[in-house]
Amino acid sequence: MAAPPASRLERLAPRLIGAVAAIAMSPVAWAAATVAGGQGAGTRQPMDFGAPIGESLARERKEPQDGNPERARDAVSDGSAPEPQLLSALDGKAAIFDSYMLAQGMEGITIDTSRFERPDIVAPGKYRVELQVNGQWRGTEDIEFRQVAGRESAQACYDRDLLTRAGIDLNKSARGQDPQRPPNPMPEGLVCADIGNYVPGAELKFDQSEQTIYLSVPQYYLRLTTSKNYVDPQSWDSGVPALLLNYSTNIFTTQSQAHNTTQAYAGLNLGANLGPLRLRHNGSVTWAPRTGTRYQRGYIYAQTDLPALRSQLLVGESSTSGELFDPVSFRGAQIFSDDRMLPETQRYYAPVVRGTAGSNARVSVHQRGFLVYETTVAPGPFEINDLQVASYGGDLHVTVTEANGQARTFLVPFATTAQLLRPGVTRYSVTAGRASDLSLQGSGQYIVQGTVQHGINNMVTGYGGVAFASNYASGLLGGALNTPFGGFGADVTWARATVPNGDSLRGSSFRVSYSKNLPNSGTNFSLLAYRYSTRGYLGLRDALMLHDAVERGAAPDSFARMRSRVDANISQQLGARGGSVYLNGSSLQYWNRRGQALSFTLGYSNQWRGNTYSVSVQRVQNAGGGGALYGGASSGNSTLVSLNLSIPLGKSARGAPVLNTFVTHDDRAGTQVSSGVSGLVDQQGKGSYSLSGTYDDRSNATSGNASINWRLPDVTLGASVGQGKGYRQASASAQGGLVVHPGGVSMAQTLGETIGVVHAADAQGARVGYGGASVDRRGYAIVPSLIPYQLNSIDVDPKGMREDVELKTTSRSVAPRAGSVVMLTYETRRARAVLINSRMPNGELLPFAATAIDAEGGTEIGAVGQGSRLVVRTEKDRGTIRVEWGKKPEERCVIDYTLPARVAGKGRSYEMLDLPCLPMPAGGVGSKKLAARP
Repeated sequence: MAAPPASRLERLAPRLIGAVAAIAMSPVAWAAATVAGGQGAGTRQPMDFGAPIGESLARERKEPQDGNPERARDAVSDGSAPEPQLLSALDGKAAIFDSYMLAQGMEGITIDTSRFERPDIVAPGKYRVELQVNGQWRGTEDIEFRQVAGRESAQACYDRDLLTRAGIDLNKSARGQDPQRPPNPMPEGLVCADIGNYVPGAELKFDQSEQTIYLSVPQYYLRLTTSKNYVDPQSWDSGVPALLLNYSTNIFTTQSQAHNTTQAYAGLNLGANLGPLRLRHNGSVTWAPRTGTRYQRGYIYAQTDLPALRSQLLVGESSTSGELFDPVSFRGAQIFSDDRMLPETQRYYAPVVRGTAGSNARVSVHQRGFLVYETTVAPGPFEINDLQVASYGGDLHVTVTEANGQARTFLVPFATTAQLLRPGVTRYSVTAGRASDLSLQGSGQYIVQGTVQHGINNMVTGYGGVAFASNYASGLLGGALNTPFGGFGADVTWARATVPNGDSLRGSSFRVSYSKNLPNSGTNFSLLAYRYSTRGYLGLRDALMLHDAVERGAAPDSFARMRSRVDANISQQLGARGGSVYLNGSSLQYWNRRGQALSFTLGYSNQWRGNTYSVSVQRVQNAGGGGALYGGASSGNSTLVSLNLSIPLGKSARGAPVLNTFVTHDDRAGTQVSSGVSGLVDQQGKGSYSLSGTYDDRSNATSGNASINWRLPDVTLGASVGQGKGYRQASASAQGGLVVHPGGVSMAQTLGETIGVVHAADAQGARVGYGGASVDRRGYAIVPSLIPYQLNSIDVDPKGMREDVELKTTSRSVAPRAGSVVMLTYETRRARAVLINSRMPNGELLPFAATAIDAEGGTEIGAVGQGSRLVVRTEKDRGTIRVEWGKKPEERCVIDYTLPARVAGKGRSYEMLDLPCLPMPAGGVGSKKLAARP
């Protein structure tokens, strides 16, 4: 007797079991494939749970040898087909989805899943993807995929900026490696074509499951740098025209028995940007009842960068760097190299590692026991020139592990001084103008100064310079050495000066410096320097001051000339729990002064059970007579001993108050004891407070102080009060910035050198970056600080903005030029979220996962969820939605909707409607013809 036909439930049972297993094992696998099966008659074979889960969840679509597709379905249905493999998103094979798994109810309508059967088919739209170039991560990008004629899948689109961020040298790719091949430069704008057309040999693959684009590019077309943040100079952004203001204001008042005083101060930094030109000026305004209002002008200059020279050009008032010669303020012009324009791996000194590999070998570089770099090299000589290691030094241990497991290790010494540069890197500066130091009371002399430094190899950096004034000339020559014993620097300066009375001074100055980090002992000599100058030597700044003093009638011998100077900065770690001890200071001696000027600090600090304590001794001794460095200070010595103790009052990692106690003893001022509590007002760290009391044994008086600071999105406010024996004090302060840009005026926190202006229309309340800024009612926010000449990614967090506004782009990347104000536009869409409960006129449920399409525009705006509910976002208050679950006319229906009036203020989370989905008449609905789905 023949078996009765299997019921629908019996046919679905294996699918249900498989679905449960798929969900338990892998949500991705469940979504990407299905239990093999069809609708043929007969009973289903049970799922083979002994087989790999991938083999049980997906079936490979294959045509039988006789070309009959029905036979292929039957073969799958009766289990006679060979066991398939789980499909990859990149293998291009097809998967058959079981549409009954998506049906709502035992007899629910199913949807057409054919467009999901090919994992390599990409639907048009914008995707946020990870970008990998030759296996190296290059960041996150928003990539648009467009439908291209002749292709079943949407094509990834790209522009010149994207390829530049990927590290491709577009100049090389346009020429190609074949000189006979005509150049094919990439056009401007968005390109949706095979990338190999413009970068020969390059391939682009998109893995939908990983949301990653894998870009394979021949090494020839890649820039030498591997820094992921480096951007080609052609893509540096000059920004938009803007006016800038930084302000810092403070008002301070004191009331005492003798008198009352009030003083007000406002520090101003002004700027204007026009194209690549930046104008800057700073000054201060002071006010007091007796003196009134005064304005003190600081510097003013115009500056622009020169990308071709990796340099900056400045015209106006500024100061020399003081790296090789004494720093001097000037009014004139200066051109100097800017290391920030170099790739990140070339900005700071690190040696080049060279060696030879006998096979495909793994090269590992360790510094102080930490793995800081690892790569694979081909057989033969290799060179690693992009190390990013600790800038304060520490020898590099290089291990080369061959393919057969054999390893060898060698040492590359690494100790750094300020003068050491990477091999091949050059740093220079040229200044010409008139000296304008505030300490010069007469008319400034004309000066010319030039310096140059060049990294010769791993061991040696050479440097030199010249400086001239009206009655002065000097030359400097030196070098820096990187040795296993540390970093050494040595130079000699020759100088000749003529004073107004006709005397001529000639002399030399010798300087040596040493820097070394000893990781095994925990000792760090960050600076140990000694300079000796002969009796007739004068530095440029001293020569200018002496010339100015003699012109005003002073005797040449009244000016102190330095004989020797010792600088030290040493720290020692005393084991894991022993704390650390440090010593820093300097000692100076003069030719025409007795004694020495001495200043040093010796200290010790440690932690115990979360409590921090430290003790220090500071000694200051003046030689008398002053000179260039000590400004005529009178002779005298002082010693200050300090003891500090900080105890957290709570277990909270952030915001818990801290009890601070300070005891200081000065042999001149006596002993003071201060104790107080400080902490954060809120968990976000926006506000902080401090309460303290102080006892002074010399005056036998006590005083109390309280202060609070609060960081608002656009300004930081502060206030303090204090009271002591015979006085009362109060103050208030405010710091912030202001930017005038093409979109209007925006307030901000204190501005840095390089600034970003975020524009996201209707996104009021959205948070920008990590600085606490938020988008204002006009759609603007300020990013107060960006890093110039490298890639900056600025994210916008939609939390806090209206519910009916959607950010279509939440991240932008930009490489600004120094001092620029760059505009960052984030596309938004003001659309209301609508939840529609809908059914067919006969009460039948809409198919689960059916697509909701705007009937007029033809764009997808949502999908049908469980329970026959649609979740859509629409910009219109009324319209028509077309619901599709197949290609046949009867597999479509339409919903006409009218939304309630918008509520003023914050948008509602969603609107809820109950509407029927009516059969779609031929030719359209009403008088408007429905747009066909693309």
